[in-house]
Amino acid sequence: MSGIHAQFAQAESINPLANPEAEISLLSDLIASNKLIDPAADKLRPVDFSVPLHGLVFGRMAEQAAKGKAVDAITIAPSVQEDEGWPKLQRVLAAAHLNAGPPARTKTYLEQIIDLARRRRAVDGLQDVIHSLRTPGGELDELVVQADEAVAELADETAEIEQASAGDHAQSVIESFGKPIVGVRCGVIGSLDDVMGPLRPTELAVGGGRPGMGKTATVTSYALGAAGLGHGVLMFSLEMSADQLTRRILADMCHSPANSVLYERIRDGNVRGPELDRVLAAKKRLDALPFEINDRGGLTLAMLNRRVRRHKRRLAAQGRKLDLVIVDYLQLMSPSRAGMSPYESATEISKGLKMLAKQEHLAVFALAQLSRDVEKRTDKRPIPSDLRDSGQIEQDADVLLFLYREEEYLRRSKPTDEYSPKYGEWRTDMDAVKGKIEFIVPKRRSGPTGEAVGYFFGEYAAVRGNDFYRLGEGPTHG
Repeated sequence: MSGIHAQFAQAESINPLANPEAEISLLSDLIASNKLIDPAADKLRPVDFSVPLHGLVFGRMAEQAAKGKAVDAITIAPSVQEDEGWPKLQRVLAAAHLNAGPPARTKTYLEQIIDLARRRRAVDGLQDVIHSLRTPGGELDELVVQADEAVAELADETAEIEQASAGDHAQSVIESFGKPIVGVRCGVIGSLDDVMGPLRPTELAVGGGRPGMGKTATVTSYALGAAGLGHGVLMFSLEMSADQLTRRILADMCHSPANSVLYERIRDGNVRGPELDRVLAAKKRLDALPFEINDRGGLTLAMLNRRVRRHKRRLAAQGRKLDLVIVDYLQLMSPSRAGMSPYESATEISKGLKMLAKQEHLAVFALAQLSRDVEKRTDKRPIPSDLRDSGQIEQDADVLLFLYREEEYLRRSKPTDEYSPKYGEWRTDMDAVKGKIEFIVPKRRSGPTGEAVGYFFGEYAAVRGNDFYRLGEGPTHG
């Protein structure tokens, strides 16, 4: 065994998760057959090598091959010759053509190097968690999530990255003709489903509105309806605690044209008799829904991503899919670093949520607060420019939904003199919009834009479509 190979063998004995011999043999095979470099570079990264010099050499080889240049021990030397290990490695690579093997051998080296690199990364991640566990003061729940994430990243890396031709994608499109559109609908807010369309996998929908416009009630009713149709839903409630949100959920699920339980009663724990029976029945239905709430405050994008992937795996183990992630609301998420402006933070988060939707192949529905400039206009219906102080949300969103309740603004301007003509006019205007909520969709990549009207039942913490009374008991939450 040559001196350099003996050195590599010694390194391997020290770290069982490294095989420097396989790395040097792979580099030799790639120099002997340059046509194998590009396919290898699609799967292997310089950081996957256990010996930094090997990764440096591979990176240079990939760069030259991508430019169509010949790759050998001489052409790559200028970039790596300052490394003290290069002279020995260069001698081995210079004789690569003498040791060239079949492609099957090269493939075996490649796969082993990738496998060992993944194992090293998983071990490093778990060792960080173990160190933190041994140090008092760390949050146990967060450390458990980090450990889970280390294993999850290993599983994610193991998945093959598929790249299909345009023709293959066209064939998939043709095969979809005549089939139902894949996407999330809620069912219980039919007019919203109609104007917003199904939320398709990879799409980011942003629901905006000023305080009091029914954002949380709308998204909660939407989540319950989607879960009732079998869609796995994970809702991040950054504004309300899980207890507060669940009281709203129970009131929503108890609401129908015939019978309801006031949210105020559930909020205050003042529920008895037949109303309690309705709440218990709602709780039983809720148990069966694939719907989970996470109310952890101070969530960063990385923390949210970890929880989404973890919940997705849990549902998959139950034979279910995670189809919809809801964030209430976007501006309450924490930036990745201190000192970021609100604009920078919102931009980072909206782009991250869009990337999450694409990577995990699900829909994300995030709520957002709108600029106070809305209040300065006579017509207070939101428009896309009301999001301009909130980063690049408008550009990142596939669907924009604005919520508007004229009733709320009229309520704030109630005349004090009930016998004045102005009060009569106010009463007429109020009756015309009472209990109504407008759904305004000014942007929709996959379909037409438009507007629709639904019913807002504030006393029951529920939102329904304009067909609510025609449907009697209406669509259920499961």
